[in-house]
Amino acid sequence: MVTTYIPRKKSLINTWKPKASQIYVEPDGKKFICHFDKILGNHDFINYNVFVISKGSYENQLDLITDYTNFFMNVYDPDDELVTAYLKCQTSLLEDRRYDADSMDSFIEFIYEIIFTPSIVKKINKMVEDNYLDDIESNTEEKKKYMKNEKKHLESLEFTNQHIKILLRISFGMKIMSPVLFHYLYLNHIKIEKDSEIIFRFYQKLFEIFGYGDVYEYFSDAGELIEKGIKQEVIDQGIQSGWFYPIERGYETYYYLQDGSYYTLSKINMYNKLFVYVKAKVLESYSNNSLIFEQREIFGVDLYSVINLFTKKVLISENMVKYKFPETYDVKQKKFKENIIGFNKTMN
Repeated sequence: MVTTYIPRKKSLINTWKPKASQIYVEPDGKKFICHFDKILGNHDFINYNVFVISKGSYENQLDLITDYTNFFMNVYDPDDELVTAYLKCQTSLLEDRRYDADSMDSFIEFIYEIIFTPSIVKKINKMVEDNYLDDIESNTEEKKKYMKNEKKHLESLEFTNQHIKILLRISFGMKIMSPVLFHYLYLNHIKIEKDSEIIFRFYQKLFEIFGYGDVYEYFSDAGELIEKGIKQEVIDQGIQSGWFYPIERGYETYYYLQDGSYYTLSKINMYNKLFVYVKAKVLESYSNNSLIFEQREIFGVDLYSVINLFTKKVLISENMVKYKFPETYDVKQKKFKENIIGFNKTMN
């Protein structure tokens, strides 16, 4: 028997329309405008309102970036943490002038310290959990057909709902970081060369701080893994019964028992997942176009270089920021039109 997946109502992020007073950020050509003066009630802050997006492909995404950022600020960030973080970034760049072209690594650390605090990360996680309504694991005829036709199917190439939620978290992190990233590059006259990994360097840590699953693992007091795949209900019961001593360390929470053993969320290496996915696609392309690849190898461009460059520059640096929450459900195809895996397949 085939289960027909019927989606719930549209997610709030796709139906929410801001009032004039709720438009905290907006695009203006290649500028990302954050109305600090309006939000924080201080006209002097107007001098910090402009972030210059010095890259055309991101300028083209400013409508999406500002729509999602406005939604997050109004619905999930009532205490204005993100706005305050943006202001701190602007004062460090425009007033203190602490970060120049030679201190890029320090500026990246500063961004994560100021913008991606544990509390903001929790808000992003909740936003994604609330607004992701798809179910790519549903047992549809289309998936059965895919599994039947996939001759070299590997579990490592499969994507689950949890993987998609992690990708959406990372993508939103890119959206809110990009104004600061590109304004820093603009102010310091840093140009992004063809094979540059600068953007990836800014985004790399997002894979770490958002790379957690929705089930827990149980460890001994010596750190040895005892059990995997523990559901949230077990943790909730332990908290209600007073069995656990929760301790927060950075982005992680450890739930300790009296004997020193503990539970913590499972980790998912999403970068490696994407790398393996790209590797499979490149090898498939190689088998069909071996002559072209052999010609490139003559000029020192081997298969690994192609996989590495495509993963870091094309997929992560240029396209992940474009990810959207599923919105339009196609009844005939029995899936959402906004599909991250489908989107990834269109890149070349």
